[in-house]
Amino acid sequence: MSTHSFLRASIYFFAAIGISLAQLPLLAALPTDALTGKNPAPAQASEAELTPTLVTERRASLQKEIDRTRVDFEKLPANQAEDSTLWLTQEIVLLGRIDSTYTEQLHTLQHAADLAKESAELTDLAQNPRPPEVRLKPPQGLVLLDQLYDQRDYLLHAKAALKTDIENVATSLQDARDDLEAKDRLRRTAKESAQESANRIATQGALRLAELESRLARETIVLHEKSLATLKFQQSLLAPKIALLLPDLEWLHAHLVIGESDLVAAQAKQDKRIAELDLEIAKTRELSEQVARLVVTAERRDSAATKSPETDAELESRRADRQTVNLMLSALTAQRERQATLTDVLRKRILVLTDAGSSADFKTTAKANDEALARIPKERRPLFAELRKNRQELQALQARLADSSLPARQQDWVSDRVKHLTAGVAINERNLADLTELATARNRLNEELGARVSTFSWGETFTSAQSGIAAGWNYEVFSIADQPIRVNTILTVIVLIIAGHWFSRRTSTLIGSAVFKRFGMNTGRRAAWQTLSFYALFLIVLLTATNLFHLSLTQFSVVSGALAVGIGFGSQNLISNFISGIILLVERPINQGDVLEINGQQVTVETIGPRSTLVRSRDNTHVIVPNSRLLEENVVNLTLSDDVIRTRIRVSVAYGSPTREVERLLEEVMTGLEGAMKEPAPFATFTDFGDSALAFEASFWSALEGRKDIESEMRHRIAEVFTKAGIVMAFPQRDVHLETTKPLQVEILASASPAAPPKA
Repeated sequence: MSTHSFLRASIYFFAAIGISLAQLPLLAALPTDALTGKNPAPAQASEAELTPTLVTERRASLQKEIDRTRVDFEKLPANQAEDSTLWLTQEIVLLGRIDSTYTEQLHTLQHAADLAKESAELTDLAQNPRPPEVRLKPPQGLVLLDQLYDQRDYLLHAKAALKTDIENVATSLQDARDDLEAKDRLRRTAKESAQESANRIATQGALRLAELESRLARETIVLHEKSLATLKFQQSLLAPKIALLLPDLEWLHAHLVIGESDLVAAQAKQDKRIAELDLEIAKTRELSEQVARLVVTAERRDSAATKSPETDAELESRRADRQTVNLMLSALTAQRERQATLTDVLRKRILVLTDAGSSADFKTTAKANDEALARIPKERRPLFAELRKNRQELQALQARLADSSLPARQQDWVSDRVKHLTAGVAINERNLADLTELATARNRLNEELGARVSTFSWGETFTSAQSGIAAGWNYEVFSIADQPIRVNTILTVIVLIIAGHWFSRRTSTLIGSAVFKRFGMNTGRRAAWQTLSFYALFLIVLLTATNLFHLSLTQFSVVSGALAVGIGFGSQNLISNFISGIILLVERPINQGDVLEINGQQVTVETIGPRSTLVRSRDNTHVIVPNSRLLEENVVNLTLSDDVIRTRIRVSVAYGSPTREVERLLEEVMTGLEGAMKEPAPFATFTDFGDSALAFEASFWSALEGRKDIESEMRHRIAEVFTKAGIVMAFPQRDVHLETTKPLQVEILASASPAAPPKA
């Protein structure tokens, strides 16, 4: 396949899947015929004027643009410069994305049309209402009541879901408007460059891409505006639907006809379900016996002389099968027992709906139903966990079974494991569905009980409050030496300490003025004894209070001795780091996720503990830093206020290079660098005359994330630009100068001859 054919196939593939390519710089001129007939799209109609016919016309016009662009590409010779191909590639992809946006607009318009028909029907029903007895066809029993319940629950769920959808689309619309502003700025810049640049073909190509980007952004805004309006319209239809449904529910509650046939039909349904479960339980018991025999066989094989890793794996799989089958049997048994509960809930609903009971009975039923409802989420949690684990294992085993390299011996027990997991997943799903059905039935029983049970009674309210206060007063907070410490104990101790402090202070003052003064003590001695008496009295109060906590003096002595030893031998640094940790958490000069420079190495803070801070380096190694070091030493926090930092890249060029041209090229590279911030603007400076080079420094601002990649790309572009401009990168060199104003003196010296050996 030639290079040209390969590029053409790639373009069609990218256009089909709608990949968004970033704008690429045009490095060479484009053919003139590729630029003809490519005018920017006219201003789009407002969202209110959007119609399917208009969108269809736009799609037809867009298809012509796509066809023209592909024809232009076909005209390119096989050895055409790659830059022209890249420009046409981007144009085709952008046109394809605009076409996809038109398709979504058509779908949204069709949805809006369907909603309009539905709105007209609702308006007709509201203006020409029919009595509920006409709309609700007999039999007007429990089945019809549950159908109305289902419709109401669906509408309430849709109301919450639409609210979330509207918030998401509104956010997307605002993002699209911001994107349009950015694209329009780029388009205006490209237009200005096209008017001023001498290379008209290349700048016109860049302008064409910028116009397509703006056009795509405008069509995206139109799509989001129409979607938002459609969702709001759909949301506005929910209230009329609920308003039409509620009178039917009220009327059916008042005219509900419940006969023996309803209970008989429900009982028949439950009997059928129980018979199915009994049959399934019997089959599962047989399967359990088969799996148990396979486990015994695998255990014997594993204990024999032929033991190998393969036999160990088979044994573990067989044991897992046994556990899975046992869980299946438990789940089926629970489902069978739940059928009786569903029947009991149905009977209670019938009693409530027919008002066949007293208020006291209904209150008892409501209380028991509330307790049962509170238990359902607790039953769901382990089922969800088991279901999730089985699905993950089943997926892994199915992939393993699909591997052709799996030995035939392993395929047997892997297939059995897949079969048992599949059955277990199905049973778990049915079990969860039964729990959902039971929760729905109990919620409806609660609703029906609420219409017949008085929700307020002074006597019950007083009794409930009294029991709540008593339960809170006697609530066990913790225990010491197997003795409960309750709320009343803690409050009693607090009151005793406060009252004891006041009593000790007043008593010691009275003793000092009435007793010690009579002993003829001077003021200093009297004050000292008065203070000692206060300490003694308050110590008695503290001992009395701690006695309520069942603490002995022996326990105090052990604790105080251990504290004294710890403080004396090893807690100085520990306390320092602990206090430093508190300061770090309160003052927050360092937060979790901040990037620091410690010992010339960049690290990321993961956790700030009470004694030390855990940081992760760029090499994915953890470093434990004592908290006191972060306060006592200079620590550079690169992300304290934000994650934007300035990067400096030093460049050295050879003497004789055009310095102003070097500075201009550096600024041009930084301006076009993706990831470098436009504000503050990047700049280049001529920093020094070096020994062997002219030193420049390129400075730009960027986010900390991806900084190394930006620096690398910056250096690549500098090398490319300097090479193209003929600017030589400097390297160390030395010049040797000879004094040639007078003749050079050249001397040839003979090497010294070796000494003659002495004569004998």
